Amino acid sequence: MKVSLNWLTDYVDIALPAAELAALLTRIGLEVEPVFDQTDSDLIFEVEVTSNRPDCLGHIGLAREIAAATGAALKLPDLDNVPATGDVREHTGVEVLDPVFCPRYTARLLRGVKVGPSPAWMVERLEAVGLRSINNVVDVTNYVLMEYSQPLHAFDFDTLHGRRIVVRRARDGEFITAIDGSKHELRDWMGIIADADRPVAVAGVMGGLDTEVSEKTTNVLIEAAQFDPLVNRRTSRALNLMSDASYRFERGIDPVGLERASMRACRLILELAGGRLLDGIVDVWAAPYKAPVVAMRTARCSALLGIDVPVADQTAILDALHLAPRRSGKSIKCTIPPHRPDLTREVDLIEEVGRIYGLDRIPIGGSVTHEVKPPSATESARREAGAVLNAAGYFEAITATFIDAAEAELFGWTGSLAVDPRLRKTNGVLRQGILPNLLRSWKVNQDAGNEDVRLFELAAVFPPAPAGDGGTLPAEYVQLALLTGGALTDVRGALEAVVGRFDPRAALAAEAADAAGFAPGEAAKLTLVTGGRRQEFGVMGRLDAKVADHYGLTTQPAGAMVHFEALLAMGRATRTYAPLPRFPAIRRDLSVVVDEPVTWERLTAAAVPAAGELLAGIDYVGAYRGKQAGGGRKSVTLRLVFRHGDRTLTHEEVDAAIEGVVAALKGACGAELRT
Repeated sequence: MKVSLNWLTDYVDIALPAAELAALLTRIGLEVEPVFDQTDSDLIFEVEVTSNRPDCLGHIGLAREIAAATGAALKLPDLDNVPATGDVREHTGVEVLDPVFCPRYTARLLRGVKVGPSPAWMVERLEAVGLRSINNVVDVTNYVLMEYSQPLHAFDFDTLHGRRIVVRRARDGEFITAIDGSKHELRDWMGIIADADRPVAVAGVMGGLDTEVSEKTTNVLIEAAQFDPLVNRRTSRALNLMSDASYRFERGIDPVGLERASMRACRLILELAGGRLLDGIVDVWAAPYKAPVVAMRTARCSALLGIDVPVADQTAILDALHLAPRRSGKSIKCTIPPHRPDLTREVDLIEEVGRIYGLDRIPIGGSVTHEVKPPSATESARREAGAVLNAAGYFEAITATFIDAAEAELFGWTGSLAVDPRLRKTNGVLRQGILPNLLRSWKVNQDAGNEDVRLFELAAVFPPAPAGDGGTLPAEYVQLALLTGGALTDVRGALEAVVGRFDPRAALAAEAADAAGFAPGEAAKLTLVTGGRRQEFGVMGRLDAKVADHYGLTTQPAGAMVHFEALLAMGRATRTYAPLPRFPAIRRDLSVVVDEPVTWERLTAAAVPAAGELLAGIDYVGAYRGKQAGGGRKSVTLRLVFRHGDRTLTHEEVDAAIEGVVAALKGACGAELRT
């Protein structure tokens, strides 16, 4: 915000050079750019005001801070003895239909004003802070805006239908032409100022062209109001209509001080444009301001700041900030004024004491110590899983937790927790799985010409809580998701590598089962098998064509979503040292013909115990379906590896083990040896 040094001196005596004043403001939390603009008679500061200090978006607010920091007296404009006649309530009225959106609306009325150019001193001050002079009435509202940080609006009273103001929500299909000439269609959640028939201003954003003050204006209605900051912000951005007023309303204004700002504007208009002020004010206030009281423990103040701040200094600082401090035992109780809504807790008061007392008075220690802790078991597990997947050629993705409702439907997810659609039209659903986010990342890579993509992500998902839990929060857990353009065996291999890192004895069982979002016949339910226990682990498969089409993909990638916390729950196996084998292994491929429904899990469950202690490993080679296998049958090839730890095996020993395997497969699975 641009600040005029001359303007500031109207409200506080400044005995500091410009550079020292800038340093002072920066020290108390109002950072000043090191470069100043200088005119023939003024010096302009660029002050960065944080969003929690809207009171400092006006010269009086900054003067109040300077007075508190320097001990100088604060001088406010004289608002006494403003001449007024008649009764404003006999000539106009205000109706507020939505007090939540507009907690307070005031109107004052001036008659017989003469609109014309502003005097040179006002034009100079407005131009110094970046505002263009329009006419004496409008310039006054802008002047008070930059003085009190209170937006005002002046209506040509004679153009208001019904000579009254109605504050309400817009109706769908209503339009307004703003004073900058832009035309806007309004929505039913937007707040507007209307007369008896039509919108005449977008509340807190910009006035309408039909009721603006012009050279023909003789009667002026002055609006000073308070509006809901969130609605103001949404409206301003939805209409792409920004203004100095909306900037301040979005941050909050002083609901009590707006009355003083309104009177200040009327006094200046009487001085610059003549006319007469009708006595009184039309004031619709939903709930008058009730000042909160916040207590601060004096000992806690010194302890938190790390220096001993005398209680007398604490009290004096809070008094200089107009917080009406009063001692109560070992505490100081402060009555919070309406221009400081940011002060709600004890620590806020301590911060006020600290910044005015001087944060530079806190000594700097010679060293800083940090306690270094080893990563938690969960963090270590995540790192290990990521390292395994990196080694398998997968790259980690980090995506947002929200997806679109249409994406949730693709995967059959219902009951998702969602943001109010009025606040977020798209991507407002908390994901129940990570694959939609990875598919978006896949599309970005595809469009960039990178189609050899392998992605994974470890992150939270939010399925609905099981029925009967009685809670409204989702059953959040950490999921591991993979996506690749390779074969399904690539996905399974990567998952088995991750499982093996946690427990080499654990196994990953897959059972064919269709799942929403995956191509029919190309998906499987995964089960984690460890120590005789079986636990549901997740799902894998090739994505359905309609899913690929939704994301605009040129291929159907394969993916998986598994319950990562199930890995943590199964514990970590202690790895033991085993020397490399000294003796060679004997490998035998065994092809058996079985019925189509027989799974690999059933085959291995029968073959492994039958092979005996000499079996060192069993692998899937492939499957054949055709005339030689017969209708409804398939030929599955197993590779069995045999080894003895202390000597070389004989073929006779392996033949005997193979005969046992064949017999077991025949008995358990109806298998026939394929010759």
